[in-house]
Amino acid sequence: MQKVSPVCKRLRTKAYYVMGRDHEDLHESSPTAQYWCARTTTVMGPDEVYCAPEACRPSRDCFELEE
Repeated sequence: MQKVSPVCKRLRTKAYYVMGRDHEDLHESSPTAQYWCARTTTVMGPDEVYCAPEACRPSRDCFELEE
């Protein structure tokens, strides 16, 4: 089984509030989900890049690991 890199703790979608942090929409993009950054409260992260599970990974400077 392939290890998946963690997703930024600031990534949000409505499922986060309904289903919890482990909901699959936060780990794999859903065509019906709308993503935003809890830090900027917009669809763009602090680095001016769109938010999505595939994008909000450790390679971004604004990434924050869940503790």
